[in-house]
Amino acid sequence: MKARSLVSLIVAATVVWTVADVDARRGRKARRGQRQQTVMEALDLTAEQQEKLKSLRLDNAKRMARLRADLKVARLDLQAITRQDNPDAAEVKTGVAKVNQARSLILETRVGHRLKVNQVLTPEQRDKLREHRRGRLDRGRRMWRRGGRYGSPQNLEHRRPDRKEERSPSG
Repeated sequence: MKARSLVSLIVAATVVWTVADVDARRGRKARRGQRQQTVMEALDLTAEQQEKLKSLRLDNAKRMARLRADLKVARLDLQAITRQDNPDAAEVKTGVAKVNQARSLILETRVGHRLKVNQVLTPEQRDKLREHRRGRLDRGRRMWRRGGRYGSPQNLEHRRPDRKEERSPSG
């Protein structure tokens, strides 16, 4: 009887956890779409620019999906090689090279997409976009320093800017 209750509790907890994770992912995707819409409005794009950027985003999304799948396959292949009882060093090296090649292609594609987007924008729009990106980076750094997602505030109290008077002379 106790075993059934325990199994039921574990199954229920797993279901709740999975649903919460899916909802969180949906929320992040929705926020990403809202941020993108806000940036597009702030850039004051022409109809032609909007269409061009929409086309670029779609092409990039398709290419990135393929590249991410290739990376995943390369990682799985490497994992299979390294899990062997006595993996061959040459095979491991080849597997690592494939993973690195896939990562490199993803980075090249990301940078290439950014360059194509910049070609569509006017110099003023590029400046606005650069400022928006810089602001997002600053928010992320502040969250990191204050212990946001990545650390507990108790462990980072000495780094909080509003607590300067409590800092030691060395820090």
